[in-house]
Amino acid sequence: MTPQDRATQVAGPAFDASVWEIWPYLTAGASVHVIADETRNSPNALIGCLAEEGITLSFLPTALAEMVLEGSWPDDLRLRALLTGGDKLNRAPRRGLPFRLVNHYGPTENTVVATWAPVEPGGDAVPPIGRPIDNVRIYVLDPHGQPAPPGVPGELCIAGESVAAGYRNLPELTAMKFVEKTQRQTPAAWVRRV
Repeated sequence: MTPQDRATQVAGPAFDASVWEIWPYLTAGASVHVIADETRNSPNALIGCLAEEGITLSFLPTALAEMVLEGSWPDDLRLRALLTGGDKLNRAPRRGLPFRLVNHYGPTENTVVATWAPVEPGGDAVPPIGRPIDNVRIYVLDPHGQPAPPGVPGELCIAGESVAAGYRNLPELTAMKFVEKTQRQTPAAWVRRV
């Protein structure tokens, strides 16, 4: 991000992704353009707005991103990256789009985003959730809480500085969703069962 970037704020303020849409851009000196409800609710209007406003970076919730990716994109688009997250991304974008698609994953308990992955256009495979962002560690554990071998399904657990300490005044839910830190983790880390 640079001060020359023009970013969008599309997610509702109650959705944790709004934090991801506002603060990184403002701290970089970029401008943030709040998208009106009527524009946000129409994929074609949203595409037109991105072009008309000269938007360079935009985060869209997964369902909206999938609809927008199917639309017709104008030639004068300045968008260089479309970021998405909040749900499983079901398919890669078609070839020939004039911007990069970046998939994000992260439960609310991990301060919005835990992983990211650029998504290659074309192909039939479900796009990956990617690798951890800085200060986040990802583990795939077997039913006994041990690391699962590569390629073996398991429970996805997240550790790092951005993981919450638990749910306020909900000790039962905290005990169910969080595992206390171990010697292998940094002192402030918790693991979230996903």
